[in-house]
Amino acid sequence: MNENVIPKWQRELKVFLGIKSGIVLEGNVYDDFPIFQYENDKVSFSDVDNLDWTILSLVNEEKTDVIFFDPVDGFYCIGHESSLDEQRKILTPFFNGYSTSEIVKDHTTEGNLIGTVYLMPNGNKSNFGKNPESEKYIWVSEILRRAMVQKKSFSNKENVVFVLNFASRLEACNLSEAEANTMFLNLMAATTFLQGKEQSQACNSIIMVVDKYNDIPAWLYLNNPNIRPISICVPDRKIRRIYLENLHGGLEQFNILSREDFDPGKQFIAETEGLQLQEIKQILQLAYRKNIQPQDINLAFRLYKYGVLDDPWEKLENNILTNIEKKLEERVKGQEEALCKVKTVITRAVKGLSGLQHSGASHKPKGILFFAGPTGVGKTETAKALAESLFGDENACIRFDMSEYRLEHSDQKLFGAPPGYVGYEGGGQLTNAIKNRPFSVILFDEIEKASPTILDKFLQILEDGRMTDNQGNTVYFGESVIIFTSNIGLTKEDDSPQYALRRIPHRVPTIEIENPEIEDSQEFRNKVTTMLTEGVKSYFIDNGRPELLNRLGEDNIVVFQFINKHDAEKICDSKLKKICKSIKEEKNINIIYDDVVSLLHKKAVLERKNGGRGVGNMLEREFLNPLAVYICALPEMPSDLRCCLSGSSISFEVV
Repeated sequence: MNENVIPKWQRELKVFLGIKSGIVLEGNVYDDFPIFQYENDKVSFSDVDNLDWTILSLVNEEKTDVIFFDPVDGFYCIGHESSLDEQRKILTPFFNGYSTSEIVKDHTTEGNLIGTVYLMPNGNKSNFGKNPESEKYIWVSEILRRAMVQKKSFSNKENVVFVLNFASRLEACNLSEAEANTMFLNLMAATTFLQGKEQSQACNSIIMVVDKYNDIPAWLYLNNPNIRPISICVPDRKIRRIYLENLHGGLEQFNILSREDFDPGKQFIAETEGLQLQEIKQILQLAYRKNIQPQDINLAFRLYKYGVLDDPWEKLENNILTNIEKKLEERVKGQEEALCKVKTVITRAVKGLSGLQHSGASHKPKGILFFAGPTGVGKTETAKALAESLFGDENACIRFDMSEYRLEHSDQKLFGAPPGYVGYEGGGQLTNAIKNRPFSVILFDEIEKASPTILDKFLQILEDGRMTDNQGNTVYFGESVIIFTSNIGLTKEDDSPQYALRRIPHRVPTIEIENPEIEDSQEFRNKVTTMLTEGVKSYFIDNGRPELLNRLGEDNIVVFQFINKHDAEKICDSKLKKICKSIKEEKNINIIYDDVVSLLHKKAVLERKNGGRGVGNMLEREFLNPLAVYICALPEMPSDLRCCLSGSSISFEVV
């Protein structure tokens, strides 16, 4: 047996059993574990009493007794194929003086006799835990302490190993604070007591199995040379391959996934990095039930990750790119260069070519885009248009206003609060949203307004396409398009003396439209592109996040320009037409506005520095407000209204 194949924690545990009187096992304690048979170089994986069987395989049964305890079943033995009488010989001395009742109950599990004593740590009334002389209930930790300080084992074997399973929950068994302290003090005394007269003699050991180290008091193991913390990690690539080699029953058909020359299996082993063996088994069970063949195992993995077997990306029509281009041009005006760049990224996503330059195990999002540009020029509108075009619903654009995450601890809102804090059970806003809608466009609006600490959270999402929430659940972003928007680079700190000396924060524009009544030159547009691109780069570098910029990709920075003169007029026409159509449908009033279009165009051009929103605000001020005042003054609702010019303002008359 190649020792390098055996998990490190098993090798470490085998070394320190009998050397350390206390061992804390933490981490991946609920998974399946390999059991290596050294005599015949075979391996099996336990799925019943997982960790117990694995620990049992690491001891020399000829020299060691292994006794288990957990808050549910009490004390028990596994792996002994002897009779009940022989099992009693193991356990009876263990409880000698504590109970005169029969201490072993007959339970059969798959042919293996299990000796169980129902002695609960909170002193539940039970004949098995009662001392008939003092009428007091004996704590488990007290029994262990007495057993550990014995100079000999309870049988003819050299030593004994006690395994406290679910030790993370011992303190939660209705114990008062004083009782819990007493219990852990007993455990500490048990592990610190010098065992054996001879220095070469193996000592008895207590193994505490916990979810994480801080589930037990730190003073129990910190600076305690008698206790060895050992971490159980998720299975590595070698163990995952061995697990696939040893599948049996209905899952035996998936043994081929372990072969190096089988590409779907090689990819599957790489993609399951970080998963538990039980999760891998569940993926294979899904494949078995859905009659998915080994060569299509990626479909089962998709079903496990997203809960759906269908891939909306594959259902997109062949003319989807034409439809996207048409939809974007309808909803976003004057951004031809930016939309062309967006279309390139979406083309890669639709054709399944995103992220192919990265490792095989990488599941980067389908597309990553960073929209930079002035306010109101169509950045958010582009994201909504993409969601509608790709997934048939504008609501598939999940928007997060990053101004809500200004504080340093705001990341808890996105990814969930830590255990013990308010909101822990609810999860995170982002992780919950992607669980419910994995096929979506995720929009992080005005990213520069968020706390810089939140940026670190995006590293794993942009690189691996996944994130683990506060409850330990993994959510996947591999089928989504992620878009950041910002107006970084458009303003800078004002260093003039009147503000600098008084230390008053004040920002001024870095670039402005010189004359809104004439078209912007190509030189000006190129200057905007350069300035905003450099502004985005500087933002990440100045905040110490160049690695995030690298994951975004400089080519994915899309610069939106100030809307041009003729674009402002088009936006004005579009919004005016929409306003009049809505009034016709809701109020049954037909508005004739041909005579005022020229005036509205002039006013729209003057507002183009504020983008499409500026044009909308102008229409509200110059058109809707006087219209509302006029209608309210009429005795009855008219059917037709004509817009007229009154100098530089608009008036109305009934036709």
